[in-house]
Amino acid sequence: MSSDGFIVLPEKLRRRYGLEAGKALLLQETEMGIVLHPLRPDVRKVYLEITTRCNLTCRTCIRNVWGEPLADMTDATFERVLAGLRELPDLREVFFGGYGEPFVHPRALDYLAAVKGLGVRVTVSTNGTLLNEERAQALVEIGVDAVSISVDGVRPEVFADVRSGADLGTVVANVGALNRIKRERGRALPRVQLEFVALRRNVADLPALSELAQRLEANRVLVTHVLPHTPEMANEVLYRRDETPSLPLPPGWALESGGWLLWGIAELPRMNWGAERRCRFVSGRALVIGWDGGVSPCYALSHTYPYYIFGRRKNVTRYTFGNVHQQSLADIWTSDEYVRFRAEVWYFNFPSCVDCQLRDTCDITEANNGCWGWCPSCADCLWAQDIVRCP
Repeated sequence: MSSDGFIVLPEKLRRRYGLEAGKALLLQETEMGIVLHPLRPDVRKVYLEITTRCNLTCRTCIRNVWGEPLADMTDATFERVLAGLRELPDLREVFFGGYGEPFVHPRALDYLAAVKGLGVRVTVSTNGTLLNEERAQALVEIGVDAVSISVDGVRPEVFADVRSGADLGTVVANVGALNRIKRERGRALPRVQLEFVALRRNVADLPALSELAQRLEANRVLVTHVLPHTPEMANEVLYRRDETPSLPLPPGWALESGGWLLWGIAELPRMNWGAERRCRFVSGRALVIGWDGGVSPCYALSHTYPYYIFGRRKNVTRYTFGNVHQQSLADIWTSDEYVRFRAEVWYFNFPSCVDCQLRDTCDITEANNGCWGWCPSCADCLWAQDIVRCP
């Protein structure tokens, strides 16, 4: 230790772990000893929710149960976000999504262009109904890398049943126009990918997803299970606690894009609760920015809502580490609380409530707390089980 109270690490140790001289470290005492966490602004991926509004009323949506505002990100908030993104040297991708439809925001295209101007990969998630010719042309000109389209049915009647207010024919026509514009302008981007929420009522459509994906020139289909917010959706889940059911795997498909021959694939979620738990948000160095500038560690903790986990109701409370109006993204990411949280989640220091014999009588988990470890608890997280998935 130096005379001014700082810990001085040997040069060999600093080189081994890539620690820069003069950079701060967070010291944490654990049962295994002292852990030093480098305080680096090494965010790689940002999920950006520019609105919580949507033009649809899907059966699966969180809006069916929450009492949060339906609102748009303001220009002032976005400018704070943009300034924060510029200070993240390892940033690779910004994903426009969250629990709102980005294209209901009147400045969505301006925001996409501004973020793409940072030189990072940009993906936008959409239900496809508002992807008109003007927006499609703008996405091509901006250079957006990928568009993720939500399709929860291949048959029109199944699609309309799940995605209330949407018409499959309209979505197909809109994506077709996007692909036509790409060909006319000799562009390969944006790539098209599909998202499918598997339910009892639509699982029979899974095998036909390949045909729809090929028709829409999509090279990837991401299949996820539903996060059930209502008793109705809890009865629609296909995953199990102890059994290992299976989903029909859509076959691969070939498609041509920008002079390249691509092979499309469908990615399936896990079907049962298991011992392996890993947070893709923490391991991927990702964070979520809400419409009001609040910074959360993941989608699961980005809003306040109820959901059902194998019949038990849980109430999740939004958990943020700061707001871009008060701090920069780099300062929020390197704050003591956020660094310690990521360490807890990295080693997943949480019990498995699903496997606990007291799970049906314990009242701690109802408020998303835990009997040991960090609160809020990630013990029941379906994302960490790869049951619920995000692009």
